[in-house]
Amino acid sequence: MSSIVQPEPTLVFPALHNASPVSQYSPTVGNPPPQARITSCSSFRDQKLTPLPPKTHPRLFRHARYTFLNVYRRLFSIVFTLNVVGVGILFWRYDGDYNSVFLGHLATAAAANIMVALLARQDYIVNAMFRICWSVPLSAPLRLRRILTKVYEYGGVHSGAAASSVVWFALFTGILTKEFVNRGLLRSPAVMTTTYILLVLLICIVITAYPRFRFSSHNTFENFHRWGGWFALAIFWAELVLFIHAQTSHIGPALVRQPALYFLLISSLHAILPWLRLHKLHITPEKLSNHAIRLHFSDPVPLFVGLRISDAPLKEWHSFACIPARSGPGGSVLVSNAGDWTKKTIQNPKPYYWVKGVPVTGVLCMARVFQKVIVVTTGSGIGPCLAVIQDIPSRGTSCRVVWSTPSPLQTYGDEICDAVKAVDREAIIIDTRKDGRPDLVAIAWDLYCREEAEAVFVISNPKLTRKVVYGLETRGVPAFGPIWDS
Repeated sequence: MSSIVQPEPTLVFPALHNASPVSQYSPTVGNPPPQARITSCSSFRDQKLTPLPPKTHPRLFRHARYTFLNVYRRLFSIVFTLNVVGVGILFWRYDGDYNSVFLGHLATAAAANIMVALLARQDYIVNAMFRICWSVPLSAPLRLRRILTKVYEYGGVHSGAAASSVVWFALFTGILTKEFVNRGLLRSPAVMTTTYILLVLLICIVITAYPRFRFSSHNTFENFHRWGGWFALAIFWAELVLFIHAQTSHIGPALVRQPALYFLLISSLHAILPWLRLHKLHITPEKLSNHAIRLHFSDPVPLFVGLRISDAPLKEWHSFACIPARSGPGGSVLVSNAGDWTKKTIQNPKPYYWVKGVPVTGVLCMARVFQKVIVVTTGSGIGPCLAVIQDIPSRGTSCRVVWSTPSPLQTYGDEICDAVKAVDREAIIIDTRKDGRPDLVAIAWDLYCREEAEAVFVISNPKLTRKVVYGLETRGVPAFGPIWDS
């Protein structure tokens, strides 16, 4: 067990004799003030960790329950299954009589699913879902609170509806092609052209959203989703008008009777809505190190939210949690070197960045539905953690913090480290450059048991987050972490 306990240092400041998390030094001439440093916390190091119990259930069942059948995939399956049932009912009802009315139903179903997929990603709808779920009182049954916390996996509705729209439109294309070949009523080359262009666009949008492609080529995914989505909506509008025109010369009256018109109208308005709130966010950069920078701003923001910022609005956007200012309006975001864009931002920050939409909530905000939580994070994940854990204690939630990162003080500075210690005076801050990478599953389990916590939240990179969440869930611990589904 010593190999597990060894890397458990925390912030300890020499000559610390008061309640403040930071020692106050009076500089003397010729003698620079001593630097606070990360050292081992003997009280934790010498304490034996609670042994990890074996994982529950056979391996195949664990994989199915906690990986393949997670809430995201269950939501996807429900939405997709309902659409499959709808397809079956529609084909049974028309029983081979695939006329223009039948084709109109297929187009309507495709448009409805596109609308649902768009609405499921709208910031104000996401915020409303989170607020409804976190309004449950702390006195509510623990099982109910744990279930509601999974609201952050709502993306299953988005992807299920998006995939279903492709199925519906593929059926529409197939039936329409058959009519065209058999010299049926709808023999419009314009309709056929727009139909196949739209089908190819929808298929490409779904393919580029596949997780492996999205992670390996995120910029391609983001640009194709944005430009392809806009182009798809425009083509769908043209498709609908041409489809009506191929059946009647009275386009207006026939068009307003099509439900697809209103679904497309709602989708288009919500595609435009975030861009109506596009504005500049003026920032004051604070370079913490060559690995991290903190961008301060004075614009007021609510608690428990994040911002999407960009230096080129039509290219790429990046989400960061807002750390509220402890005095006055505004706040800051913490950016660490995790790619080309973040590296460029650290080396050469701009005086302002673009922001669109409204600030949106995330997974850690649901910590407020528990009385006591363990927050496990690594590296710059402390940014989104501080955006929440500094304010949830006033709402009745206490938390313990485990932060594993290389050279915390040198990389993120005193203020960030002090903020962590202000939240949890006994925070476990691990300098991985000195002590190596710890067993975060074992540490989280130990704290969960000793503190009698109700849940564990993990904010780290995708691989480690999944590993820690899985390692805890398979031992009966309610663990939550982002799922990177967008």
